[in-house]
Amino acid sequence: MNITVLGASGKTGSEIVTQALEAGHSVNALVRRENALQAQKNLNIIVGDVTKEQDVVKASKGTNVIVSALGAMSGSLMTDAVTTVIAASNTTGVKRFILMSSFAVRKGQLSGGTKFMTGLVMKKAVSDKATSEDLLRNSDLDWTIVYPTGLTNDAKGANVRVVDSSETLSMKNKIARADVAAWMLNEATNNTFVRSEATITT
Repeated sequence: MNITVLGASGKTGSEIVTQALEAGHSVNALVRRENALQAQKNLNIIVGDVTKEQDVVKASKGTNVIVSALGAMSGSLMTDAVTTVIAASNTTGVKRFILMSSFAVRKGQLSGGTKFMTGLVMKKAVSDKATSEDLLRNSDLDWTIVYPTGLTNDAKGANVRVVDSSETLSMKNKIARADVAAWMLNEATNNTFVRSEATITT
């Protein structure tokens, strides 16, 4: 499979790149700096901007799926990036898009303390993510939105589960970035949650 990774140099994005290459996939990594990733076999590093349509077209043309591990605590990066991915798909024909969000967006599932803390610390980020996700739901892309709980740098291998919508989540709920990467790559292969959402934790 040929995979485009957005946010490829970040903590979760680099896990996606590493695991995808280990699984035998080819990866197009869109990064802002050429030295953001180490060159290796089956890795095509594209220097560009995720908010510029021509750069996303270049990175995703001929690939099977776009996987995004982008994140920002302020500004409109997520909204701008999703807008660009949608526009680029009209040129490339790439419709499959897997977007990593955060469980902080799922306000209805959060405990009172967690809702307060994430609202205080992540208010702008949550608003940007929510706006981008509304755009995605209203697009013609074959999207999946995944909401991991609190991210850690633990090794891959925990038992990841999809959280029931009735379950309350708190800051105690954790998942390793490596396990999030593995889940997203599995979804890219199996397409279980097309035009659907999943909250994941361990």
